[in-house]
Amino acid sequence: MILGVCCGTDENTVTMMKEIGYRYVESGIRGFYENKAGLVATLRALDKYKIRCEVGQHPFPGEYDPSGKQSKEALEKIRDYMHKLISSTANLNMEKLVMGAGGARVLPSPDKYDNVMEQMADICKYAISPVLDEFGIILAIEGLVKNETTMLNTTADTVRLAKLTNLPNIKVMADLYHVANENENFADFVNYKGYIMHSHIGKPVPRVMPSNGDGYDYKPFFDALRSAGFNGRMSVEAGSSCDDYRTSLERAYIALEPLL
Repeated sequence: MILGVCCGTDENTVTMMKEIGYRYVESGIRGFYENKAGLVATLRALDKYKIRCEVGQHPFPGEYDPSGKQSKEALEKIRDYMHKLISSTANLNMEKLVMGAGGARVLPSPDKYDNVMEQMADICKYAISPVLDEFGIILAIEGLVKNETTMLNTTADTVRLAKLTNLPNIKVMADLYHVANENENFADFVNYKGYIMHSHIGKPVPRVMPSNGDGYDYKPFFDALRSAGFNGRMSVEAGSSCDDYRTSLERAYIALEPLL
């Protein structure tokens, strides 16, 4: 596995993570789309330290009707926006795009569950997948705990959505914080072979960066990912475990690197 960080892309942060040993950056890309000068500065910093923003983040599109069926016009609107977003950030050379955003995945009522899954699958199939395919990017759908959203709470849920699309560039990610807080069974991960394409890690409670002796055993999560055939990128995504951000990153790297 390869260890990276969900972090800012200013030169100081990029320098810090590269010196520690992290291999890539994961960052939200909507800000780059809205701030071209910020994108130029990021590309300059990444190039200087020979590291890439290999993984991007963006919210799941909220411009859809979860109660009904998507119109052709609605799907085209989302597809057009996605194309502008991805083409404007193409110089980052991303390989994965993580989509979370619980606010766009709220279930209107329990009887709408299957319909909402179908609508989200249609958005992935007709508005997101074609754009990402053009740029060689794989979508990684993130499961989120129930207090953040009422849909796609577990890895099993996100795998179900990916299977509904039946497309090679629609996959899922596993985030230890969400997996642990939803009490998922690591033994089930063997059933997700071929679907987990990205991962996040942090101590589940409190949500801080891992460190040796912090009271949590991270190895079972690594074992579960391997049982699913996963051997890809893992991003540290959590708050600082102490007052100093660099020290937190160093502690996380020391704790996790032997488990890769």
